[in-house]
Amino acid sequence: MVLKLRIKRQEKDLDAYYQSFEVPYQEGMTLLSALQKIKEDTDQSLAFRHFCRAGICGTCAVMVNGFPKLACKEQVLPYVLFGEELVVEPLKNFEVIKDLVVDHERAIDRMKRLQLWIKEFQGDPRIPPYISSKIEGSADCILCFACQSYCPQVLEERYAGPLFFAKFYRFYSDPREDRKELRSIQAVKEGNLYHCLSCNKCNNVCPKEVQPATLIRELMHIMHVPA
Repeated sequence: MVLKLRIKRQEKDLDAYYQSFEVPYQEGMTLLSALQKIKEDTDQSLAFRHFCRAGICGTCAVMVNGFPKLACKEQVLPYVLFGEELVVEPLKNFEVIKDLVVDHERAIDRMKRLQLWIKEFQGDPRIPPYISSKIEGSADCILCFACQSYCPQVLEERYAGPLFFAKFYRFYSDPREDRKELRSIQAVKEGNLYHCLSCNKCNNVCPKEVQPATLIRELMHIMHVPA
């Protein structure tokens, strides 16, 4: 059995093109292992990211037939059985560095500007169980950027995007956070919270089921800052 792949290739600032590959199927093969097979046996110039290989780090996210997926978790057997060609592309809404590798720096810089972390806390660092269960979903975000790549509204430059609002929700709901008013202003004024389309696309593609769109609606409900 053979896996057929059609991979988008591109050098920065040069025209993109698609290149087809065939990889002999091995039991349990994932998309990541297929990409590694191509790099080892066929084309050493193929560029892609990976690290943990366990769906934890989020590094290997790519577009698979138009949907953002973690390459290390995407089983290829169904595509092999049905003889379907797998189209693999870099994440959308990000600048391409090379092939399947995109530039995350703008998103990381925005996280730094918005200070998406809790400053040093002087009180009891323990969180009550009912609060912990409330925020554990948003805390599961692995920064894979799948939601950002599939959100149609992030094309609007000022809209922060679902990843950022999942982080806002996590810190706004944390009792150790003493900057709740600042968080509200950041989310609404700087992140343009109310520009969300409520299309739920980010919910549908999150590999960790963080449900950013649901958290955004919750933020809209609990934050009382004028848009």
